[in-house]
Amino acid sequence: MKRAFLPCEKNELLYYTISAFDTTDLVINAFSSRKGGKSKKSFESLNLSVLTADNLEYVLENRRRLCQALGIDSHTLVGACQVHGDNIYLVKGSDRGAGALTSKTAIADTDALITNEREIPLILFYADCVPVFFLDPVKKAVGLAHAGWKGTVAKIAAKTVQALGENYGSNPKDILVAIGPSIGPCHYQVDRPVIDEVKRAYPKEWEELLTTSDIDGYAQLNLWEANLRQICQTGVPQENITVAGMCTYCCQENFFSHRRGMAGRQAAIIMLK
Repeated sequence: MKRAFLPCEKNELLYYTISAFDTTDLVINAFSSRKGGKSKKSFESLNLSVLTADNLEYVLENRRRLCQALGIDSHTLVGACQVHGDNIYLVKGSDRGAGALTSKTAIADTDALITNEREIPLILFYADCVPVFFLDPVKKAVGLAHAGWKGTVAKIAAKTVQALGENYGSNPKDILVAIGPSIGPCHYQVDRPVIDEVKRAYPKEWEELLTTSDIDGYAQLNLWEANLRQICQTGVPQENITVAGMCTYCCQENFFSHRRGMAGRQAAIIMLK
């Protein structure tokens, strides 16, 4: 299990890239921080989601700044209206620009995007949920998934690996995966209904994913480990998986955290060159 999300700073922007992906020279990838944007107050400053109550002009300028740093045209971004489900959408050239400027054109009711077409930047948004990046360097296909606790128990990350195989012929043994910054087990306290869902989804492993809390009826959930395990169960070798190990709740200087009452959103971006 690798831990290499590398910080990059450009023009006051801070974002992270995945070293295992970068070495392939096949993709542009990034996970943003909250630094270097134009947004104010609880959105300060690099809020990237048009689905928030932030000033749209500020959000679009924030997207432009990040995309400029990455060498991407922000008008070509493809985003989704995320609903904490397990729908996976196959992005084609005709989708280029969906959700780039307004939520009205975003892919509906979707929490994972995959494509094998070049120069289509996929983008999803996070503020404690788990970003999962996928790259098949053999078949040249990429994907992103959004895994909060609901997506994690629905095993959206594993289903994304399967979708890459079914649609692009990807072999799990070739796929590189990266689990990005999100709320860590140190601060992700969940209640009885969530605990029960985790036990149902992980009947053999739940004791290793849930740590008993000092408060009766609550536990700490390790979303990183839960996603790692379901991905490995698809046949992806553990050595192919990078885990950032950065908690968005702990690192409030760099990341938005919904649990801290912060309204902004980070973004995960990946694009085949």
